[in-house]
Amino acid sequence: MLSLTRKTDYALVALTYLAGRRAEGDSPASAKQIAQAFGLPLALLMNILKELVQAKMLSSTRGAHGGYELAGEPGRITLLEVVTAMEGPVRLAQCADGLPIVGQGCTLSEDCPIQGPIRALHRRLNGFLAEVTLRDLWEDRLDEAGKTDVPATTSDGTCGCRSGSKSTNKTSLKVPPLAEPAGVDIYQGA
Repeated sequence: MLSLTRKTDYALVALTYLAGRRAEGDSPASAKQIAQAFGLPLALLMNILKELVQAKMLSSTRGAHGGYELAGEPGRITLLEVVTAMEGPVRLAQCADGLPIVGQGCTLSEDCPIQGPIRALHRRLNGFLAEVTLRDLWEDRLDEAGKTDVPATTSDGTCGCRSGSKSTNKTSLKVPPLAEPAGVDIYQGA
């Protein structure tokens, strides 16, 4: 099963939260504020934020009014960049990107019946991840009135979402349609 690790999940939560703060003109947020807002483990989140700074997606400022903020525009940071920064290159199978596999050989590589379709699917997945940006994730959280359902932190740094009011805003991510890759036939049914 393909799934994002907790590390990537937390990175996306933090990045989307910071995209919202940027959109609303708020100051940088500390790791503690982000962790409390979403109930994330602080030590793990701090490591993730450091990696995002190293990947140049975030910038950090020390001091009493410091914290983390996006290093660039939310529309320029893609899901592919985030996943790659947290997990390394996206690969559906060891041979999906066509690069040689050092120290491991595939006994099917000469006559593999799925190598072409897997590589096409790999390109589609990477293409999709490269098209979706933090802006897309952030804007999907907006309701019809332009308000967000991102939990706000109170003046004492605790999460405002824990006050008992829950958002019922349910939207879906507007994803670009995927075209059928050339040379791959997809059969449905038996």
